[in-house]
Amino acid sequence: ASFIVLLGRALYIQVLGNDFFQRQGEIRFARNLDLPASRGRILDRNGQILAASVPAPSLWALPKDFEATPAQRRALAKLLGMTPTELDKRLDDNPNFVWLRRQIDEQVAKDVLALKLPGLHQVREYKRKYPEGESSAHVVGFTNAEEHGQEGVELSFDGQLAGRDGVRRVIKDRLGRVVEDIGDSVPPVDGRDLTLAIDSKVQFFAYQRVRDAVAEHKAKAGSVVVLDVQSGEVLALANYPSYSPGDRR
Repeated sequence: ASFIVLLGRALYIQVLGNDFFQRQGEIRFARNLDLPASRGRILDRNGQILAASVPAPSLWALPKDFEATPAQRRALAKLLGMTPTELDKRLDDNPNFVWLRRQIDEQVAKDVLALKLPGLHQVREYKRKYPEGESSAHVVGFTNAEEHGQEGVELSFDGQLAGRDGVRRVIKDRLGRVVEDIGDSVPPVDGRDLTLAIDSKVQFFAYQRVRDAVAEHKAKAGSVVVLDVQSGEVLALANYPSYSPGDRR
């Protein structure tokens, strides 16, 4: 009788109720992994880069699986630029997923992963770089951590620069490791480059001159606009005080 009951249960699970249990399994283990698109570059009239995206690792954790000795926690907090108390508070925020640090240096990520802590993981993202720094900040603008434009050209032409992320359907184990791919992946579509009328050299010297003039005359602020009188194109647009677009703080 026990054998018949087990056989009937197995028949129900594997044949009659198979679709239900397959769905329940997918809910628990199937995940969509985003494949981030690279944001388009912003260039000056001569092809010099004003803004570009570079790969940058981000660290996340599954607090319910996270294990570390007090010494390892202190080492991790130091590498992440936190106090042990701040690290503990972040890990206690959500048992299923927390960001520890996003878009960090490659060496920091390697040092953290070298601790080999269970429940700690890395994902590849993109970080925006601005080679011209504060001299072109008010023209180019900046993005947030998700690489959405917040100011300047980054905001005005966000749709053109952003591109479209891809997706990969996978099965993960309880430790967050990818076990198997499910179906076809949708590849990301990178954003388009944008070329401005700005001349980065003229922009740099305009910023330098207005900065010096503000300091010399003890002014609160200053602005310079340089136009090509034949075409009306803006060759430079500089403001002082300025900021570093690569540092959102």
